[in-house]
Amino acid sequence: MTTNCSQTLWEIVVESSPVVPHDDPTLLFTNAGMNQFKPIFQGTISREDDMAKLTRAVNTQKDLDDVGKDGYHHKEAIQMAWELLTKVFGLDKDRLYVTYFEGDKAAGPEPDYEARDLWLAVGFAEDHVVTGNMKDNFWEMGDQGPCGPCSEVHYDRIGGGRNAAHLVNMDDPNVLEIWNIVFIQFNREADGSLRTLPNKHIDTGMGFERLVSVLQNKKSNYDTDIFHPLFAQIQQITGARAYTDKYYDEDVDKIDEAYRVIADHIRTLTHSIEDGAVPHSDGRGYVIRRVLRRGCRYARRYFNAEIGSFFSKILPTLVAQMGEQFPNIVAKQNEVKELLDEEEEAFSRTLDRGEKMFEKYAAEALKNSSKKLSGESFWRLYDTFGFPVDLTQIMATERGLEIDISEVEAAEEKARLASKADKNAVHTFAKLDVHHISELQSMNIPVTDDSAKFLKRGSTGKVLIIFDGQKFHRSTKELPSEQPVAVILDKTNFYAEQGGQVYDTGKLVIDGVTEFKVFDTQSYGDYIVHNGTLQYGELNAGEMVFTEYDELRRQPIQNNHTGTHILNHDLRKHLGDGVQQKGSLVVEDKLRFDFSHKSAVTPAELEKIGDSSNEYIKQNCQVYTKEVERSDALKINGLRAVFGETYPSPVRVVSVGVPVDDLLKDPENSAWMETSIEFCSGTHVERTAYQAQLLADQARAKIDDLDKMPHGTEKETAVKSFQNELIQLTTSTLKKDGLKAKLAKVQKDILDEQKRAQKAESKTAVDFVVKYFDDNKNEDYFTGQLPISGNPKAVAEVLNYIKAKDKSKTVYLFGGDENSVVFGTYVGTEHAKKGIKAEEWASTVSNVIGGRSGGKEPTRTGQGTNPDKIDEGVAVATEWFSKINV
Repeated sequence: MTTNCSQTLWEIVVESSPVVPHDDPTLLFTNAGMNQFKPIFQGTISREDDMAKLTRAVNTQKDLDDVGKDGYHHKEAIQMAWELLTKVFGLDKDRLYVTYFEGDKAAGPEPDYEARDLWLAVGFAEDHVVTGNMKDNFWEMGDQGPCGPCSEVHYDRIGGGRNAAHLVNMDDPNVLEIWNIVFIQFNREADGSLRTLPNKHIDTGMGFERLVSVLQNKKSNYDTDIFHPLFAQIQQITGARAYTDKYYDEDVDKIDEAYRVIADHIRTLTHSIEDGAVPHSDGRGYVIRRVLRRGCRYARRYFNAEIGSFFSKILPTLVAQMGEQFPNIVAKQNEVKELLDEEEEAFSRTLDRGEKMFEKYAAEALKNSSKKLSGESFWRLYDTFGFPVDLTQIMATERGLEIDISEVEAAEEKARLASKADKNAVHTFAKLDVHHISELQSMNIPVTDDSAKFLKRGSTGKVLIIFDGQKFHRSTKELPSEQPVAVILDKTNFYAEQGGQVYDTGKLVIDGVTEFKVFDTQSYGDYIVHNGTLQYGELNAGEMVFTEYDELRRQPIQNNHTGTHILNHDLRKHLGDGVQQKGSLVVEDKLRFDFSHKSAVTPAELEKIGDSSNEYIKQNCQVYTKEVERSDALKINGLRAVFGETYPSPVRVVSVGVPVDDLLKDPENSAWMETSIEFCSGTHVERTAYQAQLLADQARAKIDDLDKMPHGTEKETAVKSFQNELIQLTTSTLKKDGLKAKLAKVQKDILDEQKRAQKAESKTAVDFVVKYFDDNKNEDYFTGQLPISGNPKAVAEVLNYIKAKDKSKTVYLFGGDENSVVFGTYVGTEHAKKGIKAEEWASTVSNVIGGRSGGKEPTRTGQGTNPDKIDEGVAVATEWFSKINV
């Protein structure tokens, strides 16, 4: 920040860091401005990184290593804050209060008296300087990572000469924190301990919205020009009353709360999606989905807004307001809009039905006076209608209903076990053979209309017949409830497995009455059969059901199917027209493309084809489809079809990037050779950019993080764990080989470090024993703990040294730490003549430290199981030897 402060401040501008920390597995989202500096704090920053500029900028004034080691930066940060707040912004110093860390004997950190004294020195009165505990004045960015004591500046909105020190950090809305200085000097380790950082740092910043509210003399963050434009746009598109900044009971109709929720959510959604957090079923993707669905429900309930494109209508206002500071949201506005609309539209298809079911469940709860929404009802709203948990909790609170989380967890576990059992039964699903198809025709059962499989909206179908693998039935009433059956409908939007694309899964639902889970969808003689099991209720011929394929599962399948088309195009582009498709496999987590070629494809060619395909995808091409007379379609230059395949007429043409109508107007245009054009009856994405897969990039970043970790057991464990993840990772063979090679370098570094450390420990162990005998020349034995870790090779090295240099000496050695213990003994020649056996000696000690020993006389080595009893083990070994060595 550059200000008019009297001091000369240095400034380095770097590109805004994403709110989605793709390279930090400890965080789902950036939760503080200093997250981006974490590599600097931990000393893992690459000199080539843009953030390294900050290090070099500091070095031009005072070496970074000095930060936090003397009072210079401590003092400078406090003086800057004081000058900016009181002189530049002109805040009344009598309304300002400051906190400092009071220390914590149990946790270890000392009180920060230095910060206290510096605040007093710049002008704070003593009764405006307040202590704070670990909760309020020790800042941490997560369960792990850089942390340290902090000092906060609070502002009293009321003023008027009162002393508000007792209201600081008491959640009083009129005494709020506006500034914070964090003295980063520790790292919170995975085991919860605090480790002092080699370099200490200072991070200082403000609560932007809070400070604006203070400067504009408003009582809340929302009643400022930060939110006014968004509120105005919401009012314009909904026709609601104006925002009045009312809260809690004063906000009687909850309209103001809805304004705030939606304005906050559009900011969260826009920046998160722009930074790569796509709505999904787990992780940060599910957080985004929850935020959007919560916002949709507020818009529907309090503004009576139509859901489907609600948030994208507010988006232009946000982009106009914040686009100058965040240019990426301008560049990606259309992509954000499309994702918002797609996700909204998907939720809108179940929102109406879900709300109706909630009202039914709520009425039942109120009718029986339990005032509690059952766990089964709660889970069904999530599982069937996609209602996030917190959304259902809000709705329950509105109706005065309680929720027993243990009941919800029980319902979830019951559903999980039922699903597992159902999946195990999938292989028992029967197929329709020629005789079954003939029987259906004789019953005048029409073939299934599955044209809705290409549409995103929900669909309905009428139950025509039910098949148990042998007989046809008009009802499931007469069948065992757990028996897998096939349901045939007159219409469906489920995709039946064909053309290399895997089948859809999902549900057939009669709201509140019946749910049939579909595990497999197949086509036999144009009859689409939905194979699955009843979850509850029953199905009868003639009933209408909602047909709901699993959109989350189909989306990556569609990505991969469009990907096969682009790959097919680029194979011909780079290998020539001789390439012929021989088959494909399109599933959720991968695609496989089978083709013939005159020679083996080299790794260099594979890399070129992969890069070319990815560039095609990044163009964000629209995918066009149209049914065309086969004779017309075959005239299109560049059209790809599977050799030997018979296609109907009309045939469906899929073009990636060029409208099919344009292709037909000028079918011989040579430019069409640069476009992916195929016959295909499968499902595809609307635009190719949705296919972007970050898995390989995230894996590469994770390996970089592993490489930067300090050597030790934590790093070794993390690398072993990630090796298993890498085995399961689905990505191209070429990328996976590259990732394996990259990880292998990290593993080699670990092995080299282990060898180096082992060698160093072996020398330490040998030197220790040699020194003992040099200092005690009359002694012919030694029992004791070596200054090493649980390193069996170091113990063995000492035993070998004794055997080689002086066989008359006897030793019983221990090595270890809080996690492990090793031991070894060698009985010298003179003691062996007295009948002392290494096996008996080791057995006695093992009774104390646990474990077993092995080896041949006069040597035994082993590992114990009780590292906390090393001292006791040394005492027992010494006592046993003393008694027998007479």
